[in-house]
Amino acid sequence: MANLTLAYKTRAYSTGTLGRAICNARTHHFVADDAGGEELGAGEFFFSGIGACAVNMVERLADKDDIGLEWMDVSVESYRDSDIDHGDLTLYDAIRIKFEMWGVDDEDAHNLVETWKKR
Repeated sequence: MANLTLAYKTRAYSTGTLGRAICNARTHHFVADDAGGEELGAGEFFFSGIGACAVNMVERLADKDDIGLEWMDVSVESYRDSDIDHGDLTLYDAIRIKFEMWGVDDEDAHNLVETWKKR
């Protein structure tokens, strides 16, 4: 049996406004709206987390291996097939993650991304 250690704990709770939740992680609170609301949507937070994970992990890998990564930009795009009715389900038909890096050659950049993908 695995010896599990808590990594993160977050909460989200209703606000009394349909389609709006208050979320928190540690002592930080933020609003997440349903798609099309005034605030960022849960999907936007989800994909931002993937992008942040990529930036932080790749920077850490480059630092560990003494690779001169100066700057990076990761964008995450999600797509849905507008010809398919998924009903109430949130399904993505394609997710594209684009890495741009400065200060590294193409081979090092490729290796850093491949390492990230395997983790």
